[in-house]
Amino acid sequence: MKKIILAFLTGLVFHSVASAQEGKGVFAASPTPAYVAAENNLSKFFLYADGGFHADWYVGYNNCWTIQLPPINTSGYKKAYLGAKLGRAKIKSWPNSWDSTPIPGKIHMAINNTYSFNSEHSYVLADAKDLPLEPLPGDYLEGVDSAQWFWTPVPISKVSKTDNNYIALWSSGKDFVTSSSAPIVAAAMSDDGMENVWLTRSIKGAPPSGETALETPVSGLKPAIAIKLVPQNDFKVVIKGFYAQVSDEQIDTFFTAVGEDVRAAWLEISYDKFDWQRVGRYFFRAPYFRSFSRGELSTSMYYIRAAAVDSLENIGYSNAIKIPAMKKGE
Repeated sequence: MKKIILAFLTGLVFHSVASAQEGKGVFAASPTPAYVAAENNLSKFFLYADGGFHADWYVGYNNCWTIQLPPINTSGYKKAYLGAKLGRAKIKSWPNSWDSTPIPGKIHMAINNTYSFNSEHSYVLADAKDLPLEPLPGDYLEGVDSAQWFWTPVPISKVSKTDNNYIALWSSGKDFVTSSSAPIVAAAMSDDGMENVWLTRSIKGAPPSGETALETPVSGLKPAIAIKLVPQNDFKVVIKGFYAQVSDEQIDTFFTAVGEDVRAAWLEISYDKFDWQRVGRYFFRAPYFRSFSRGELSTSMYYIRAAAVDSLENIGYSNAIKIPAMKKGE
């Protein structure tokens, strides 16, 4: 039996290699995303956003980071994403009182072949409430984690093959005006001598336009801003073992996610199985456990399911579980 299985697997490998060589899809055997950033090694983006000295590298209502990337050959790729590595979101009231709600505000990115941006070039990247939170110096806090990459899809036609690609990162959150209230973008040290990073402090919740985008050149450091290109692929993300155990007091959930480089997972609820809304924070690593107090999500009947996404931006979903309405008096 072992010989039969080995022969079968060998045949699969040979078939995949042969298909690629015959031109049936160069990405069929092992599709991988491509990343383009001001620093080629994305593992070097560990400064500032994980803790310690932040150097005022915040993403703000009055603070926009702009980078210049060269023309990018997108041939052979199907989708494009803008991304940034973000962390250290702040809670509302620290240190004056105790309110662990994250300070709200949306993070935006824009791409254009010149250093001028408007609404046609802009995309919402993330909400600050979904970012890893900054740890407290003398207390515990749920949601603290290292900085994470967040991605938003853009038309691949927006990535220029012939001209430079300028990318901006800022926030429309009016409270994000200092590093003590705003999330922090990660950075990498670089001595390449290239002038391709700028900081603009004269914005007001909108991206800079024209020369204002190049207000202050930044040397020796690169912000964690990147383009991700994804090839056509047939990879799947599979959710297994999802359960939702309901008691009078709470709902306990658990699941596993199987896929190629699963980068995030989450839970969703719906009242009709058509319109789904994410609830709770993202999971950035297994195991995937989460509990809600009874009625925290809804007192009416609803459905709940689990989801996860891989590095190729493929999303998988579990079957939906029906949560009954709360009885009166619970």
